[in-house]
Amino acid sequence: MPKYCARGQSCHQETPCVDVCTSPLCGTPDLLPLYAPLIYDEIGINVCRTITVTNTAFATQTTAEKATVQVLDVTFGNSTVTTIAGRPNCTEITLQNLTVTLLIRLYSCSGQLLGSYTEAVTYLPPSTDESYNEDTNPSSVSFDLFTPYGISYTDATATTPKITYLGFLSENNNMVQGLTAIAYPKVLDLNVPGSQITVGLTVIISCVYFSQYLVPQKGKIPVPKGSLIPEDDSLCLTFVNGDLLELDIRPLELGPPGNEELLKNNCNNSGSPCCSKKQ
Repeated sequence: MPKYCARGQSCHQETPCVDVCTSPLCGTPDLLPLYAPLIYDEIGINVCRTITVTNTAFATQTTAEKATVQVLDVTFGNSTVTTIAGRPNCTEITLQNLTVTLLIRLYSCSGQLLGSYTEAVTYLPPSTDESYNEDTNPSSVSFDLFTPYGISYTDATATTPKITYLGFLSENNNMVQGLTAIAYPKVLDLNVPGSQITVGLTVIISCVYFSQYLVPQKGKIPVPKGSLIPEDDSLCLTFVNGDLLELDIRPLELGPPGNEELLKNNCNNSGSPCCSKKQ
């Protein structure tokens, strides 16, 4: 009879035979094998600029008092990714001419949504651009990242390096290996009549690789069960679908030894009915 032996263990005749191909193991393991994207190195920068919203309806929202911004997509224009001579485990990245697609939402003072607007703007622009500022929105930023397993490319020729933006569109919301970027915006100023909004942007470039790890775990997540019972008349519906009431009031024990006929004092409390089953 064939026997199952773990690696590094000797096989004995009494070793039980386990064939997971016919009888899968049940329960949870002590160590959970995970295939997870790990960050090997990362660096972030802050840039800022004032944006003129091109949608003319933006300026008509005169009751707007606050705004939120979400970064939907980032394309990296003529940014460059180059290997460093004599330093094969690191890569030099120069960010420039980033096209950032923003989703801008305007709200009233009470939090009512007044309008949503998308705007594609440039951060780290050419020095001739009106939004260029040497201190807050320069033309380029360069840094080195530790990339020991290499970087991603646009095709199998491995000629064009790729920085993937992890965003909120169906085309960019998947984690991939190599250089990955995320961006967090912050509204710093709002001028609705002038169709302007000032947005600070944090851009983080990470070197990500998928690796296998054993992780201690405490079992599966207990998923909360949603109720299909309608909210209208839910108390009555729960009662109708529940168990029958069973009153459990017992008669008094008259005379000794209980002498419960004496227990009729006004105690200033209403008491509660005795039910053996709660609804």
